[in-house]
Amino acid sequence: MSGPEGLRLNTEEQCYMPSSPTIGRPVAVLGIGSMGTAIAKALIEAGHHVTVWNRSRERLAGLTGCFVAETAVEACRDAEITFTCFSNLPATYDVLKQPGVVGALQGKALVPMSTATPDEVHGFQRFAQASGIDYLDAKIAVTPAQIGAPTAVIFFAGPQALFLRVEPVLRALAGRATLMGQRIDGAVLGDFAFLSVYFASTIGILHGAAFLRNSGLNIEQFFGLIPCFLDEINARSQSFRKMIVAGDYTDVQSALKTDLAGARLLANATANAGMQNLFSDALIELMQDAVAQGHGDLDSAAMVQAFSKIMSTPQPVEVPG
Repeated sequence: MSGPEGLRLNTEEQCYMPSSPTIGRPVAVLGIGSMGTAIAKALIEAGHHVTVWNRSRERLAGLTGCFVAETAVEACRDAEITFTCFSNLPATYDVLKQPGVVGALQGKALVPMSTATPDEVHGFQRFAQASGIDYLDAKIAVTPAQIGAPTAVIFFAGPQALFLRVEPVLRALAGRATLMGQRIDGAVLGDFAFLSVYFASTIGILHGAAFLRNSGLNIEQFFGLIPCFLDEINARSQSFRKMIVAGDYTDVQSALKTDLAGARLLANATANAGMQNLFSDALIELMQDAVAQGHGDLDSAAMVQAFSKIMSTPQPVEVPG
């Protein structure tokens, strides 16, 4: 059985039955690594007509229910939306430079899902505009296993009209497909903000586990209680949001100077457990800076003010030689 432009259907049964023919849209996925595979599977499951392409054919072996293109240009020729899943934007450029690819994408939606810097996405926007491509940037904030889940988060940035045009397809990938704004670097910045939460929380969890293990205690109870801790953090974050938006940190739930005292106790306990103090020392330094700026009697949410001042303070630059 053949698909668009004679593409071969990749399925053991040699038949393709979308789960909802009335909503199925032709889409392409270029780059079938672990994330590209998850994206293609979610789109297939949602009933879309998926064409895939990858440099290495071996990665396509376990992917069924989709059409396989011999070239990148074949994959995106009939697709309304093309998702690219390469490691970075330079790798994406390499594929788009293949003969005929840019022409096949003109007037259609292109959604690169690669890691990038703000400068890189601005450069890609200029390239897309000059090429007549409708560019919507995307940054994935979940693992491949979470793609397609109602709670999965993917940040998008670009024209609102374009986002609304492709949103039904995006919802197949992430229940929390979120347009961060029409600034093309909005998805990148949203992802960086998410990473600050991710790294801080994971380091905290691992530090806590190491502390208990070094102290000779079982870590099973600790990990069993983490969901309760996360519920508390979620509730606390909502109070943070209200204070930050209002610019008022006087409704004190936990004073910064009180939290600083707790961080110092943690540092002492960490040292007594024979562990490095890098984590607690960094925490104390940040809190001390905020207290020195006059926020000690305010809620700990006032640390956001300290971060802003730290960012706006020019840092000395070392000149070689």
